[in-house]
Amino acid sequence: MATSASPLPVTIPEPVTEPIVLPDVAACPEPGIDKPSSSAEDATPASSSITSRKRPLGPDLTVPFRRKRQATSEEVTELIIPPDAEYYFENGLRKVTPYYFTWTTYAKGRWLGRTLEDIFRDEFFAVNKDVTEARISADSVNIFVNGIRTQLTHKIKNNDYIANYTHRHECPVTARPLKIVAETDDMLVIDKPASIPCHPCGRFRMNSVIYILASEFGRRNLRVAHRLDRLTSGLLIFAKNLSAAQSVHDQITERVVRKEYLAQVHGRFPTETVLCNEPIDCVNPRAGIYQVRDTGRPCTTEFHSLYYDEAKNTSIVKCKPLTGRTHQIRIHLQYIGFPIVNDPVYGANALYTGKDKIDPVGNDIFTDFPEECQRTKHFKLDKLPDDPWVDPKCPECWVKFEDPKDEDQRIDLHAWKYQGPSWKFETELPFWARHISPSLISEPSEASIVSLPDKTESQETFQLGSATHP
Repeated sequence: MATSASPLPVTIPEPVTEPIVLPDVAACPEPGIDKPSSSAEDATPASSSITSRKRPLGPDLTVPFRRKRQATSEEVTELIIPPDAEYYFENGLRKVTPYYFTWTTYAKGRWLGRTLEDIFRDEFFAVNKDVTEARISADSVNIFVNGIRTQLTHKIKNNDYIANYTHRHECPVTARPLKIVAETDDMLVIDKPASIPCHPCGRFRMNSVIYILASEFGRRNLRVAHRLDRLTSGLLIFAKNLSAAQSVHDQITERVVRKEYLAQVHGRFPTETVLCNEPIDCVNPRAGIYQVRDTGRPCTTEFHSLYYDEAKNTSIVKCKPLTGRTHQIRIHLQYIGFPIVNDPVYGANALYTGKDKIDPVGNDIFTDFPEECQRTKHFKLDKLPDDPWVDPKCPECWVKFEDPKDEDQRIDLHAWKYQGPSWKFETELPFWARHISPSLISEPSEASIVSLPDKTESQETFQLGSATHP
């Protein structure tokens, strides 16, 4: 087993010549075991050079040549590290100082014919409606289409290249370190903590696995062989070269890779292994919500009970996704009546039950649906803090956020084992499953596997604890 490399400084692109200095952070313990202190005195400063940070380089208005989208296995994330962005650690969280950034994208099909103002309001929600409106107003002078400053009334056309120069505030993630499970000439395998996304998305960029691997382990030009949800922990495989990426991608596509996950769910799970074959479809692209639907893509998940805790009325379940759809395990567990205990989207106490009637674009129950990473506990400041990164014109600089709790930064779903024709990787058990005896983690016989029966009218309502779900 390989050991992780020592943290390395991030090399900043020209014209800046000084590297970002990253603190040496000790491994944070698992929740419930010697939790780190939350006092202000224990906060790790971003860097001793924070008072002399470099000025931003200004918006990048280059319009690149539009190439055909690469296959997922061929994608290499371009690492653009702003000169004014720095990591710091506080209250058990990894944070990033706000920084100026040029967000860019080509027009999406659903945007055509709509105004920039409508798109920013509907699809780029920031904190709450008031801050979103203030952000739209503040950024209106820094929006460019095809390299030209543009008014918010501009209607999007096909192939429009949109750039927004903004003061970016990232959400914090856990300070627990990435653990290198194994490394070869072709592959890098890590144990990803929950709360960290695999790649830049939404309100995360520097706080993503790709950027952390580059800044602290010196690993660059990596291709993600598969992906995990942000709130999911466990095994994550990267390919170091194109041939290895294509090989792993083909193995996964051809379904010769065996995947095993662990989940903690509500209720006493059946002792027989259950097969769920329900198709899944996306019902809301903005919120990233999926649902069991006849119009969806076919998918199959196999479940096997490992342990039942009578006191908590929860079960530890082994999950084997035989296909690889987005949120597949979470949706299938919710659908069969055993949702993951702390899943904010598909869990027992979630706003969305999985049986809600949704129109084709998902506009009915998702009007105010919060993103998983949305920080809702905040208050407006009367005076700006005396920090070098503050921009008085930025609406989010006038908002103070409460740090998220550890239990809100994860779900009890863990990618445990991945095995291909010539390789096999495995992580340690997650902290919430370490009490399981190894003898309980055994393979069921084929005779014990049963398919989930079709739901009848009487099964449309199931009860978990004190919550009844329609």
